[in-house]
Amino acid sequence: MMNTESPCDLESVIATVRLDQRASRSPDTKGETDALLGMLREVSEKPAIFFDKLVEEALAITQADSSGISLLHEREGRFVWPAVVGGLASYIGQGTPADFGPCGTVLDRDAPVLFIHPERHFTYLDSISPPLEEVLLIPFHMDHKPVGTIWAVIHEKDRHFDAEDKRLLENLSSFAASAYRVLVSNGALDALLGIKPAQS
Repeated sequence: MMNTESPCDLESVIATVRLDQRASRSPDTKGETDALLGMLREVSEKPAIFFDKLVEEALAITQADSSGISLLHEREGRFVWPAVVGGLASYIGQGTPADFGPCGTVLDRDAPVLFIHPERHFTYLDSISPPLEEVLLIPFHMDHKPVGTIWAVIHEKDRHFDAEDKRLLENLSSFAASAYRVLVSNGALDALLGIKPAQS
């Protein structure tokens, strides 16, 4: 059973308000437009591998060292990471509990959340390497219900996310929602979640 005893409370590891307080870099409008147009073409053509493309793009356009997608597996009460790039790439296919973790917190609040050293509250994250300096998560939806998150992580000390990173991830989250919707409609989502077909 997951240990939910924490040395500090949840609010002490949440710092979303700092995003708007930090100096923010200027948008790269042309680079962002080119990237979004490229993804627009691929989301309908290659939905099964689109999440891989999406997290690579998130890593490229933010200040992140790692990026990933989390999908809610309601039946098992956990999140699954079908696509991860960067320093945490070795954790692909793993995930976190739905009722005690950063992704669950984001879906509960249905809003972007910036965590600073989330392992101080979610102590099981302490074993993750490289360490989680900052984690920025954005929810995405299907039929107005949050079903997953796109997230980015900074591992290096003295580096920080800003409001521009949040804006970019919010834009990418709409593509995550589109891919999720296509996967549901063509029956391919279960494979990503590791759900085996029912026996006839």
